[in-house]
Amino acid sequence: MTADAGHGLLAFLRELQETTTWKVEVAGPRWQLSGSIWLAVVGVEPRRRLGLAFEALDPVTGKRATYDIDTDLYDLSQDEQREFAEEIERDIIEFLDNLRKGAMLRGNDKAKFVLVFPLDGSYVRVVQGRFMGSASMHPGLAAARTGDDFVPVG
Repeated sequence: MTADAGHGLLAFLRELQETTTWKVEVAGPRWQLSGSIWLAVVGVEPRRRLGLAFEALDPVTGKRATYDIDTDLYDLSQDEQREFAEEIERDIIEFLDNLRKGAMLRGNDKAKFVLVFPLDGSYVRVVQGRFMGSASMHPGLAAARTGDDFVPVG
C-alpha cells in the first residue's frame, strides 16, 4: 500500500535538519530548506502528495533556475500508484542528497543560467529561459556541463 510513501522522505528531512547547516523551517507537511543561493520547498503528505520545488540564484547575474519533482495529481492512496510514489520519493531524496554532497553544479551557457546534477543514473541539465526553464537528461557529466564556470551550488 502507498501509505508508506513519504515516510522515508520525512526521515531523510529530519536527518538533514540535524546534520546540515541549512536553514530548515517546518510548517505542517511543508519543509522549507535553504542555503545562501537556493531554496527548496518539500511537501510531504503520505497517501496524498509528495513534491519538491527548487530554485537557485546566480549570485553574479541574479538569474534564477528552477526544478520540480512531484507526484502531480496522482492519487497516492491508490495501490496502483505505489511504484510511482516510491520513485518520486527516491528522486527527491537523491536530489537533496546530491545538493548536500556538493554534486549539484551551477554555471552559465552564454547568457543562460544552468544547473547540472546527477539523478537516477543520468545527469540533468536545467536551463532557465526567458520565461520558462527546460530540463534535459544526459548520460554523463561532460555532456551536461556545456558552458562555463561550473561550481557547486553550495
